[in-house]
Amino acid sequence: MNRLQDASEQRLAFMSFLLCLALPAPALAQRTQPRYFAHDAVEDRHGVIAPWHKGLNGQFDFRVRVAAETLKRYPWATSPKTGLPAPDYIYNGRWQIQPDGTIRPGNLQDWGNGDLAQRGAYAMLGWVDYYRYTGDPAAIAHISMIADVLLNHCQTNEDHPWPRFLISVPNQGDPYGQCNPQGMIQLDLVAFFGLGLVRGYQVTGNQEWLDAAKRWADLLAAKRSREPGLSPWNRYANPEDVFWEDQQTGGVVVLLRLFDELIRVGYTGANNALVEARDDGRAYLRDVLLPRWLDNDAFGRDYWDWPHQVQSETLSEMIPRYLMANPDVFPNWLVDARNIMSLFLQRASVAPESGGDVYSGAWAYPEGAQCCGRSLSYPPMQVGAAFAEYASRTESQWARELARRQFILATYDCHETGVVEDGMDGGNVVAGSWLQIAHPLPLAYVLDGMAWLPDLLGPNRENHIMRSTSVVSKVTYADGRVEYTTFDTPADTREVLRLAFRPTRILADGKPLSESPSLDENGYAVRPLNNGDCIVAIRHDGGRTVTVEGDDPQQQSDEPATSFSGKWDEQKDPAHFGGAARVTSQADASASFSFVGSQVRLIGSVDGSGGLADVYLDGEKQLCGIDSWNPYSLRQQVLYHRSGLDNGPHTLKVVALGKGNPLSRGASVCVDAIQFSTATGEAGFGEGDGPTGAQRWIFGYPGREDYTDSEGRAWRPATEVVIRVGETTDPVEACWYTTPRRLAIAGTTDPVIYRHGMHGKDFTAYVTVGPGKYHVRLKLMESRWVEPAGRLMDIDINGRPAVRNLDIAATASGRPASVLFTANQKKIWAGLNRAVDLVFNGIEPSHGVIAVRFRGVNNAEAVVSAVEVAPGPGGAGATPITAPKSSTTPAPR
Repeated sequence: MNRLQDASEQRLAFMSFLLCLALPAPALAQRTQPRYFAHDAVEDRHGVIAPWHKGLNGQFDFRVRVAAETLKRYPWATSPKTGLPAPDYIYNGRWQIQPDGTIRPGNLQDWGNGDLAQRGAYAMLGWVDYYRYTGDPAAIAHISMIADVLLNHCQTNEDHPWPRFLISVPNQGDPYGQCNPQGMIQLDLVAFFGLGLVRGYQVTGNQEWLDAAKRWADLLAAKRSREPGLSPWNRYANPEDVFWEDQQTGGVVVLLRLFDELIRVGYTGANNALVEARDDGRAYLRDVLLPRWLDNDAFGRDYWDWPHQVQSETLSEMIPRYLMANPDVFPNWLVDARNIMSLFLQRASVAPESGGDVYSGAWAYPEGAQCCGRSLSYPPMQVGAAFAEYASRTESQWARELARRQFILATYDCHETGVVEDGMDGGNVVAGSWLQIAHPLPLAYVLDGMAWLPDLLGPNRENHIMRSTSVVSKVTYADGRVEYTTFDTPADTREVLRLAFRPTRILADGKPLSESPSLDENGYAVRPLNNGDCIVAIRHDGGRTVTVEGDDPQQQSDEPATSFSGKWDEQKDPAHFGGAARVTSQADASASFSFVGSQVRLIGSVDGSGGLADVYLDGEKQLCGIDSWNPYSLRQQVLYHRSGLDNGPHTLKVVALGKGNPLSRGASVCVDAIQFSTATGEAGFGEGDGPTGAQRWIFGYPGREDYTDSEGRAWRPATEVVIRVGETTDPVEACWYTTPRRLAIAGTTDPVIYRHGMHGKDFTAYVTVGPGKYHVRLKLMESRWVEPAGRLMDIDINGRPAVRNLDIAATASGRPASVLFTANQKKIWAGLNRAVDLVFNGIEPSHGVIAVRFRGVNNAEAVVSAVEVAPGPGGAGATPITAPKSSTTPAPR
């Protein structure tokens, strides 16, 4: 996704860099470090990662605000060569940022701006959700500028085989001005940006954006392949301009999302062509790709800058989430989604130099086995969002805890200045040059994680719409009132809010809704948190405008200024709070507001004549000021917000600059009201959490359905494993016994559990658990016809020796290694192909996991069939039988 100028240059640069930073290759029991990314490590009393940020708003709100503010204060591209004036990040994905927060756009050559559409899509989708979450109209301004730049500068001509189609990977020529149509036109990235356009249309009503997305979708539908068993689309509209092959696999899901969004807004194409194309794509995903879930290539080929024949973090979140959103089409979604997103944890961590592993109980991993070294912060945000949604939809404590920990650790990456350190040990690996992964991507995905886990990740004592099934097109946050409008209201239209108060009344189009925990029909449900906040779910089919009222601890003053300096005119308008606001266009005119609390919001208006202003908080100039320009006239909007302050007296000062941005027709700054709150109380960001029930895994198990044993217990594939086999090696292909080693297994009524397995010289299984005492049951079967010294292994649990020089076959036979007979000059050892279990009782988690490490002795490979971790004692297992350690040739697989 994000690399240097070309693949070879990138590989050389990364490898030389990583050789200096790499951790030792062997998998360890549990990694902890004094520092993660940009901050010193903090752990809770159970040794699990905890937030470094101590403000009441929380680390996730902090990360979202910094991402948004960094983009809001970005330098503009304004030269005649550029064309439309816009913040430079819209044209150019290369950047540099100084320690003080000063931003400089990076220098570009061919290839360097190939992420244009991908970057634009992440930013568009993030801004749509940011507006819902904050009420900040700058989101709408940026949505508009992104859409206008790409539609005006980066489409093909009418005479192109794909006319007026997005040049999604403009990797040739100057990114300013018109895009070169011989850049790669990658179809899934066209659809990705098209999805952003349709969502942006739902906020603004801009028909041009919708028309562009419809045109692109029509072409995609018309030009698809109907050949059975093959993907309906290749990767490119112009494969002749691409110097690698053009096969498409899992990226089809991105096209499906665009079709679904257009169908939602009422457009199905000529003769229902979009519905037919969508159904063809769904069939390919359901009937071809999902049965191939263990193929590395099945969920790859979506990055823009290399062939990418391996599973990616992007599709490891998008495909599971598409399955979850369409359970009727994908009846096996519950297992398929879990398998795909959790398998990526193993695949992404195989490269020794990556450092992908479990740190203070949290998974951290790069975007894939072949990229990007120790840049381990942003992929967990993406895949973590899938875990968060899975947890919400299924009430899975396992997924909830993996998501919580990943988001906490991943959001250690950012400073207040906008500097991002994506290197696991600090410093930047990719984020210092590629803007996309520094801020547009986190803006989208951290909001996503917060949306699905609002009780754990949402800010304390504030009011926010956290999640919505329909795009929120307008929102007003006021004292004791949240009012918003959604684009549409089909069946089961819902929002989830986190509020600092319990609602006393909720209206939909002016009609009261009743409190109803089930939400089988219109109504609302309230779940109080322990700090006075409430999680409020609202269903309002058929009613677009929702009003939520209650006794809010927040305060609002419609005449907030303690002092005005310079010329400020009163503007009377019933759309303002209190019917009036103050407006200035004079340079250096200022307004100061005093308040007491830990949070503040400045409310005002924006329009096409809006101007710029600096903001000072307690006398310190803020990096991000106010830009009141917007292509739409909006009232009662949040011009500036800040939370997580010390709860006490503060002063907010606004100083008009007497000018607007290059698109503005004027310089006016309008302030209407100030909101602030002294409310205290943390609901907590989780501690001592995790699943406490039984977890049972079969290593190497290829089934898409969990195996149910003879006692009715479910066993799933073992995916949460770290094994270092190198960036070009697939651990499934290299280390999983997907083909049964033996059909008949002695000593068990459940041979399936022992037939498969995992083998490797050194690997660690991480079982995420809550506090308590557990037993660990290891299920083993030896099938190798080798001398005992060539099949021994060591087992550690949480870094402590459990068994040394274990001989599985001897343990299964119940006596030291012995030969039953010799056949064809091969010794047949007692205990081969026989099941045996080892049980270790009284195991407590270390840093929130139980880590079981398997290491071969004498350069042999370790082998394991299955593991069970469950609360309480597990009874007695077999007595381990060991053999003397001696030199021998490595055991065969």
